[in-house]
Amino acid sequence: MLPSTTKADDGTSMFPIIRITNELVSYIENDMNYEIVRIEFDILSSTKSSVRTLSAGYDYTICAYGDERFKDIDIKVYVKQGGEWVYVDKDEDVSSTAVVSVTPSYTREYKIDITAYQFESGYNVGHYGLIICHNK
Repeated sequence: MLPSTTKADDGTSMFPIIRITNELVSYIENDMNYEIVRIEFDILSSTKSSVRTLSAGYDYTICAYGDERFKDIDIKVYVKQGGEWVYVDKDEDVSSTAVVSVTPSYTREYKIDITAYQFESGYNVGHYGLIICHNK
């Protein structure tokens, strides 16, 4: 049996990133009317990559977001063409949320680099979330 609630007071709790995710899921599904096709969480101190096949015929929104420890989180998106990763787009905002839109002409693998660009004072690691969604 799993406990109903847990709490970590040492800055390692997943609760902050889960709360942000709940708000984003509500916005994506209710206001945007998009379908979520991937959600992932991890610890981030520098850069991590996530790979997913994106299908032609859909408009995708890729959103990476950090917990309260992030000042700026960025993403860069690449498509695999001829065995090479080719740059597509990046987020340029100074924010703890990064968003890039992609409309694939062909169904291909895409790589998303999530980068901890800047932390709030006193931090050098935090939890991030990644959501990939598309129009229905």
